[in-house]
Formats: sequence, structure tokens, C-alpha cells
Amino acid sequence: MNDYPPPPPLTDFSTESDRLASVGQRAIAQLLDGLIIGIPLFILTYSFGGDITDTEDSNLLWLTLLWLGVSLLYNTAMIAVYGATLGKRIMKLRVVNRTDGSPVNWTYAAVRALVPTLAGVVPVIGFALNIAVYVRAFFHPFRQGLHDAAAGTIVVRR
Repeated sequence: MNDYPPPPPLTDFSTESDRLASVGQRAIAQLLDGLIIGIPLFILTYSFGGDITDTEDSNLLWLTLLWLGVSLLYNTAMIAVYGATLGKRIMKLRVVNRTDGSPVNWTYAAVRALVPTLAGVVPVIGFALNIAVYVRAFFHPFRQGLHDAAAGTIVVRR
């Protein structure tokens, strides 16, 4: 922690046309991203003989790591390069720095993607922790989930 308070939050969201994205818009974008990542990975996993329904399968750990790694890489790269994942682009959303509306760099994009990933891999309670990361956005005035707060980002509608 540093001794300085964070800068005041961005109030005009970089342009007059930008405004905070609703939690519903963000949820739909997240669902679309899940399909965009999940369908090809499911086909790939199935084509190599991976059985994601068999909990006794010794390859389940590797399949889980593959899925988490692809998701982490996808979210980090898309946010850093384009300011939005494909799901967010479809929903006309983008992720920006909360203080000045500037694009998010690779480091902050990685932090933003890593928080829900780490929360989700905690044994037994990972799913609940992952939900908690996003639920915070319902109660925060700038609709920041824990991942947004950690990276200093907000999601705006273009």
C-alpha cells in the first residue's frame, strides 16, 4: 500500500458518448466470451480424446490448466490490444483506465484477467469466490468488480 490516496475516478469517461456499462451488458459479454472460448476448446479437447465429464481422468488437471490458460491469455491479450474481448466488442463495451479513460496496458490487463482466474481455482469454494469477484460491480458506484478495482479499470459503453 502507498500513502497516497488513489486519483479521483474518471467522471466524464473520456468522451461525452462513453458511459458506464451496465452489469447486465457485462454479463452478456462474459457469456459470449465463454462461448467463444469454450466451443473451440471443447471441440479440440474432444478431438484429442479428452473426457471432461470423467472426474477420475488423470488428464483432467491438464485440461483444466489448458482451459484456464487459454482464458487468461485471451482476456489479457484482447483487453491490452483492442481494449475489449470479442464479447465486449459485440456488446459495444470497452475497458479503460478509471482515472483518465486511457487504454489498458498489458500489465493491468493481466491483473484484471488474473483475479477471477485465481479466485476460481481455489478448491471447493472457487466458484463462489469467482462469483464474488463480479458481484461487487452491483454495489460499486463505478460498477467495478474486484478485478476492475485491482487493475484500476472501468468498463464503458462505446
